[in-house]
Amino acid sequence: MTATAIANARGTRRGRRIRAGRIGLTGLTLLGVLVGAGCNSPAGTSVAVAPEPLVRGHERTADWLIANGDLSNTRATTRTPINSETVRDLEVKWRLPLTGKPTFAGLMASNPIVVGGTVYFIDLNSNVHAVDKETGRLRWKREFDDPSVGPNGVAYSKGLLLGTTFTGAFALDARTGRTVWSRHLIDAGKGGVDVAPQVYGRTVLVSTVPSTFGEYVPGTMGTVWALDMATGKPRWSFNTVKDGDLWGHPEINSGGGLWFPPAVDKRGRVFLAVGNPAPMPGTPEYPNGSSRPGPNLYTNSLVALDGRTGELLWYRQALPHDIRDYDLQISPIITTVPIDGRRTEIVIVAGKMGKVFAYRADDGTPLWTRSVGIHLNDEGPLPDEPVTIYPGVLGGVETPMAAAEGLVFVPWVDLPAEMSATGGMSYPGTDGGRGGLAALDTRTGEVRWKRDLPQMPLGAATVTNDVVFSSTYDGRIFAFDIRTGKTLWTGTAPAGINSFPAVSGDMLLVGAGVAGDDKDARPALVAYSLGGDRPND
Repeated sequence: MTATAIANARGTRRGRRIRAGRIGLTGLTLLGVLVGAGCNSPAGTSVAVAPEPLVRGHERTADWLIANGDLSNTRATTRTPINSETVRDLEVKWRLPLTGKPTFAGLMASNPIVVGGTVYFIDLNSNVHAVDKETGRLRWKREFDDPSVGPNGVAYSKGLLLGTTFTGAFALDARTGRTVWSRHLIDAGKGGVDVAPQVYGRTVLVSTVPSTFGEYVPGTMGTVWALDMATGKPRWSFNTVKDGDLWGHPEINSGGGLWFPPAVDKRGRVFLAVGNPAPMPGTPEYPNGSSRPGPNLYTNSLVALDGRTGELLWYRQALPHDIRDYDLQISPIITTVPIDGRRTEIVIVAGKMGKVFAYRADDGTPLWTRSVGIHLNDEGPLPDEPVTIYPGVLGGVETPMAAAEGLVFVPWVDLPAEMSATGGMSYPGTDGGRGGLAALDTRTGEVRWKRDLPQMPLGAATVTNDVVFSSTYDGRIFAFDIRTGKTLWTGTAPAGINSFPAVSGDMLLVGAGVAGDDKDARPALVAYSLGGDRPND
């Protein structure tokens, strides 16, 4: 890779043109699955390099150990020198080329994590990489060669690297990549596992979804599994379809499951954002989802569980009987706001319906709702003939939000679709996609500022001190002032971005894994740092 393949850190180049008629974005479709648990030893190889001491335990490190940075899913850190005064000095330190066979979501759709001097990430073939943080050189690679839709991911705790393939979960020795355990969760062709693991105490949470590369699997339901971190044995499971009843027609219907990691609060409550029911919009025999009458619980719901037992505490359904593929899939964020003069824990969640919701954490009382982006024909039954809807099936809030300083930062996508009552669905290529980033008041949902972006923001929102980052599908990276929305810095990655960054020290790690049909794209994991270095070719 030559230096001309990447923009300079001042962002003087325009973004890359990524053309694709259909893309696998994170959290696009939701389909489910019930699974049987068992142990296996996945095929694959592990190339070990000299081990390096690792920081043990979340409480001892400022590094990025899980997908969204912390169990509250805030995606925000103050343990970095990157701020509004220094962000202009971000330059490329190194880049590691991403290789392999792209899936329909590209080569990478996950969040890298950082433990001590090592960066870990998983690609969309479920292959895990350990990379030297300072040099960008590969330490070891564990190959599973199991294609995934994404967003997949890895997490670290107590010397173990936890992750998922498309059919199960695994734990690796973080020093060597050796397999410690593996757990089969779902049979091939009956759904998949796309979520990054969430880790709390000695429990690993993962979930199945009832789809296989965009195809709903009738009769399947998304199940959340709590696994023992040391052995992979199930502690409990939770069916995201109420009572395991697929609403009258299990030969047609499916639904539920998680696309993004849940949140866990200090009381041990787990908050799940559950995806949509299927089929959607409907079929010729059952238009507008009439094969599944009623609200289709617990789809499109925020669900609170006891993290020790999996017992249901409460739920709130944001969108009953969804027929537009409007998952409530984004990782819930836990924060506090003043209510009646007292600091009160709340949960903020969003989804592809292009709305953000806030609830009390103790009982799910609704607090506020805020729409973002364009909305058109997004409620009620669909007509027999195709109609344009906004958000489309690839629109709304597609990737994780961030929260800091009384604000929640919401990346939204404006991309339409054509839908009819009986199942006709189409959408334009991604060139027509736009979107933006909005800063909402966590107490009221009021929009404090918003910035329109020239392409779909699929790189989540991430906060360092008083700076919020987001990035677009064509590979542009933006840094804004969290209080005003002023642009502080821009950069251009060597390929399109459909993954989320990590922050460690003065380093911002960005996965640019989407080439599309851009012959000049060079997919890579790119490390930006204050002052940078001379990039490796």
